[in-house]
Parts: sequence; structure tokens; C-alpha cells
Amino acid sequence: MPSKKQLKKLPYQLALLLLTTGASLILGFLSFGGMFALWPVLPLAFGAFALSVAYEGEIYLQNIKGAIHKLFKYNYLQRQVTREYLLEHFPDTSAEDCPQFFKDYEAQLHLLNQFGDKALDKASRKQKKHIEKTLKDMEKWFAIEFFKSDSDTTIETGYGKELKNWLTNHNQPEWKEKFGKRSELFNRVKVFSVLSGLFMGLGTTYLLVEAFTVIPVLSAISLATWPVIIVPMSIIAGAAYGLLTYNAVTDMINNNTLATWYHKIRNDLSKGITPKSVFMAATATLLVGLALALTICTAGTWWTVVKETKPLFKWMGRMPGFIMGVINPIVTGLSAVVFNLQNTSETLEMIADAVEPAHGEDEVVERKSFFESLRQTLAGVAQRENLGQMLNPFRLLLKLTLTPLRVVLFLGHLVSIAVTADRVPGISQTTSALLGLISEGFEDGHYFIPHGEHHHHHDMGTKALLEQRYNEEGGHSHDDDLPTRFLKVLFSPVYLMAAGWDYAASQFNSGERCPMSMTEAWDKQRGAEREEAVTLTSDAQKPSESWHREQAVFRIERHKQKQLQGAWFGQDVARDKCEKLTEVQANLRQASPDEVQQTLMAVDRKPFARHRFFNDGQTETNRFLDELPSRVAAP
Repeated sequence: MPSKKQLKKLPYQLALLLLTTGASLILGFLSFGGMFALWPVLPLAFGAFALSVAYEGEIYLQNIKGAIHKLFKYNYLQRQVTREYLLEHFPDTSAEDCPQFFKDYEAQLHLLNQFGDKALDKASRKQKKHIEKTLKDMEKWFAIEFFKSDSDTTIETGYGKELKNWLTNHNQPEWKEKFGKRSELFNRVKVFSVLSGLFMGLGTTYLLVEAFTVIPVLSAISLATWPVIIVPMSIIAGAAYGLLTYNAVTDMINNNTLATWYHKIRNDLSKGITPKSVFMAATATLLVGLALALTICTAGTWWTVVKETKPLFKWMGRMPGFIMGVINPIVTGLSAVVFNLQNTSETLEMIADAVEPAHGEDEVVERKSFFESLRQTLAGVAQRENLGQMLNPFRLLLKLTLTPLRVVLFLGHLVSIAVTADRVPGISQTTSALLGLISEGFEDGHYFIPHGEHHHHHDMGTKALLEQRYNEEGGHSHDDDLPTRFLKVLFSPVYLMAAGWDYAASQFNSGERCPMSMTEAWDKQRGAEREEAVTLTSDAQKPSESWHREQAVFRIERHKQKQLQGAWFGQDVARDKCEKLTEVQANLRQASPDEVQQTLMAVDRKPFARHRFFNDGQTETNRFLDELPSRVAAP
């Protein structure tokens, strides 16, 4: 039986599935139509459809999640702006006037860093998750305090007043103004995203009509039934595209993508004309040019689709021609250029790392070149494996078959994306598809070209930890695409034989090389790292008791907002619980910092035992109060 928490997430998971399917639908049918226009062979067109959806679906899923997070997560934009503030203005925690909050936040960052990027055992994962949750609470609490108005009558502790006084003298007004401008800009992006979603929904009806006309199975469906099928699919596709547009544009705003790369290249050139600076400038120009060319081809393809396909409804045919013939390509083109330029920035980052590996603050984060990483990997294999393990024939078979198949499927994916923009008036289909192929190849090269490896060190500085945290949370992974997962399942018998050979050969190990269990051999062949236990060092600095008091008050306030305030049912019960929780908050503020746990344990649970819906079982508020002491406890 699924838990209540899982049931609550079910609508969200279903919405994600529908929206991802809708976004993939747009791309899939563009690939299908483009391939069929180039070579009118149905199996090829279906192959293009499948490959485009399989590779891009995961990326669409992550982008849609990002958009939903930005639109609906608690105080998202405030937290984003305050993160940027922390990156620029994080103080020296040894200074006399440094508020205790920054010392606590720094301590928590360093606690998290002790876990690094290792594969952790169950106990260590649980401990790391606890530390991450506390760190998020700190960021949310800081955002609330940062944007708290002067008219706010909430009683503050000395902890909060200390931070408030410090912020007043450290650029807080300027950053509040920056937040106001960012908020206004995000609202404009929302309008543009709705507009792009609307036009994409209309455009998708043309795509689907085209597909229903060409595909024999679909063309056999009664014409009267087409609207019943096409309209819901187009609405979902339009909504998904609107979310994708919102996420891409806001990412570009948050990261200041174009300005960052422009200044980086200009600064390189200003220091002198060197092979590296000329190469990066030329590469950036080439990639941006390809991205713009692909955008023009995409807009032209949409124009062709609309012009050559019969509309689903008669009223669509009576619309002024400039709406779908001019405005639609412009809107979809502007949306596409954001995606293309954002992907181009990732490619530039990869190339810049390859040309000159970057270093973090105080040289604590190093990036090794591909060849250096390969050399160290081979040396590590020789240390861990005996000759019998190294001569594993089934592992060699996997390398000789699985990797080439991945390359072939990836190249097929590039072709499937290239033909999404091959129907541009005045340009041959081969030329526009070739432009798309080159551009997509550069943009998606990070699938198969390894980046320089990032190595986390326990002695990283606070600035580097902040940058690492915010960069890692803002990115998304491309290393576990659907075709790769399918191939791994398909080759499971070969993996099993490779694991069996490795297990048997490892039994001859001794000394530093240890015999493996079958489970360890299986995980090793599948690429899973061996789990490690991490124990926090005894001298590790931890957040103060004062922070735990603030965290408890904050968590109670969030529970009131999420579960009780604005309740539609059982409003009297919800109001009574809110009042009692407010009393608990007041008791916490009056208690000394080292009495937080005692105060929480002493809370009378009877006033919170009344249900708003059912008459049996534990209430959500009592469950929350039971978990709160461990949530705010030191790790």
C-alpha cells in the first residue's frame, strides 16, 4: 500500500508524465514529418520519432520540473536572489561583527562537504539528507529575514535582530530593488511563456493532422473523432512547451548567460591575442551562429507546416494569415533561440574546460584533462584487479558492442533532431538538416565527450562550497538517457556473465586486492560505485543551539502555512491548532537556546489530536510534532 506522502505526490507525478509526453510529442512529430518529407519511408520516420523522444524526453522532464519548481515552490525567487547575495557578500566569519547565522551556515556547508561525491551506505545517506534539509531550512529562513518588511510585527530573537542590523549596513536595499526588477522580469516571462504555449498548442494541431494524414493506422480513424483526440493532446503539448520556455528563459536570466560569456571572451582578448583567446572567440561565434541558423530553420519549418497542412477546425482557417503565418513562427523562433543558446553555453563551458582546466578557490577544486583521467583510471584498474580480472572476455564484449551501439543510437538521435527543421522555404532540405545536425552535435556533445572530472576536497573554502552547491543544484544530468538504460537491460545476460567471471577471478586476490561477493561484482560491472560509510570528524564545527531554536520556530510556521492556514474543511479545528502552535513558537522564543529539545518534548499533544476529516489515526500535526525534535537536532 502506498503511503499518504506518496498518494499526495501522485497528481504531481501524473502531471509530470502528461506534460513530458506532451513536450516530447511536439518534437517527435516534427522529427517524423521532417524525416518523411526528406525520405518518404514510414519505418525511417517512426525511427526518427522514437529516437528524438527517447533522448530528449529526460531533458524535457528535468526542465518541466525546474519550471514547476520556480512557479510553485515556496519563495523561489526570494531564495534565488538571496543565494546570489550570499555568493557576493558572504562575510568573514572570524570578524567581530559577523552575525551568528553566517557562522552556522558555514559550519553546515562544511559538514555537508565531508560526504563529498562518494557513493554512501544507508546510514551515511540518511545523515547527509538530514544535513541537506537543515541547509535548505537555513536558506529559506535567511530569505524570509532578508525580505522582511519594517512593518512586520513578528517577535524576533536576538539571533534574528543581529542579522537584521548587519544586513541593513550591507547592501540590503540595493538587493531588494534587484529582486523587484527580477520579479517584474519574471512576470513578463510568464506572459511570453503563456503566449508561446498558446501558439505551440495551435501549431501542434497542424502537426497532428499531418501525422494522422500520413500514418496509415491513424488515417483509418474517423475524421469526426480527430478533434476528440487531437485537441487534448495539443492542449497538453502547449502547456508543456510554455513551461519549457519559462524554465529556459528564467535560467538564462538567473545565470546571465549571454553577458557572462561575452565578458569572459572579451576579457581573454583584452589580455592579448593568444591561440586560446582566438580559438574561444571563434568557437563562440561559430556556435552562436549555428544556434541562430537552427532557430531560423525551426521557425521556417513551423511556417511550412502551417501553410501546407489543413487546419483541424474551419474557424482556424478563417483566422488572419499573419497570426499563424507570421506571429506563430516569430514566437516559436524566439522560444527556440533561448533553448539553443542555453545549450550552446554548456558546450562552450565544456570546450573552455578542455582548453584550460579551471580551478576553484585556493586551488581546492581541480579538473583533470580527459587523458590524465584515463591514465589514472587504467592505473587504478591495475591496482584493484589481478590478471584474470583484467582479461574478462565478457567485459571486453560489452565494450565492443554496447559502446558502438550507443554511438550509433546517438548519431541517429542527432539526425532525428536535425530533420525537425528541414522544411524551410528557399533552403534545400539537405542543407537545413545538415545545419541542424552540426548544431545539435555541438550542443549534445557532452553525452559522449567526458568533461574534466571534479574532485571535492575536505579543505574547500566557503566561497568554493557556495559556488559548488548552487551550480550543482541548478544543473541537470544527461548521462542516463532512455536508450542507454534500454541497452543495459538488453545486455543484462552479458553483464551477469561478466560479473560471474569477475567474482570467480577475484577469489584469487589477497593483500590489498580483496575477493568480491557476487553482488559487488554485479555492481562493479554495471558501473555502480562501492558504498562507503562517512563518519563526521569529532572536531567538526556544528550550527549553534540558537539556530536550532530558529529552525524549530520556522518549521512550525511552515507547517501552519502548508497544512492549516487557508483550510477549506474543518476551519475551526485548523484555527485552534494554529493558535496552539503559535503558543509553542512563543515558548521557544522565550526559552534559552539549549532548552529547545526540552520545550518541544513538553508540548501537550491533546489539542492537536482532533481530526478535520477522519476520526481515527494520528493527525498530521501530531506526526509533525513527533518528528520535529529529530529534524532540528544536531547531526
